[in-house]
Amino acid sequence: MVEVHKVSGSPFDGNVYLIRDEVPVLIDAGMDPEATLRKIRKYIDPEDIEMIILTHSHHDHSGGVVKLKEATGARVLIHEEEAGFLGDDMATVAYLFGISAPEVKADGVLSEGDVLDLGEWKLEVMHTPGHSPGGICLYERKARVLFSGDTVFPQGSIGRTDLYAGCGSDLVSSIERLTALEVEVLYPGHMEVVSGEVGRQIQASLRFARSAL
Repeated sequence: MVEVHKVSGSPFDGNVYLIRDEVPVLIDAGMDPEATLRKIRKYIDPEDIEMIILTHSHHDHSGGVVKLKEATGARVLIHEEEAGFLGDDMATVAYLFGISAPEVKADGVLSEGDVLDLGEWKLEVMHTPGHSPGGICLYERKARVLFSGDTVFPQGSIGRTDLYAGCGSDLVSSIERLTALEVEVLYPGHMEVVSGEVGRQIQASLRFARSAL
């Protein structure tokens, strides 16, 4: 049975998720790798992790990736439109945190329609720009699970579009795509994991995006 654990190191981090399947992976990297690694060790040897999948390059989701990569030996994957943003203080908005983005290169890039085979779960890559140009969501069709990055959050919330290369119309289009999915559990990039009536919450996100953007 697949397990998902939230292993974020800091309240200021984007959510970091450990998926325990035949191929263990991390979704996002947060900013506090030491604390994240301590939490990971409760469930698994970090060296067993094979991939670190970044939903986008913003520092609160990618700032810890260098040390997590060193500790795990995992491959770092990010959407092709955002791979070049890593290490850029402006594009990663590291400047907002008063620090510089770590120098790191992705080991591979992801595109719309790619499928990451973890064993029991098959994560479908959905390119969902708006919050950032190369933002992605990851959808597991059979389990009806969605890792939404900063595209949508619980209770009708949405990602902001006023950061580097954000686009309101793109975000609306991306959320429209998400409303077509059957989702029973939402793992957002911030806030808490939610289950039950997730589709209704995504519809609320779409209404909010259409009215605000």
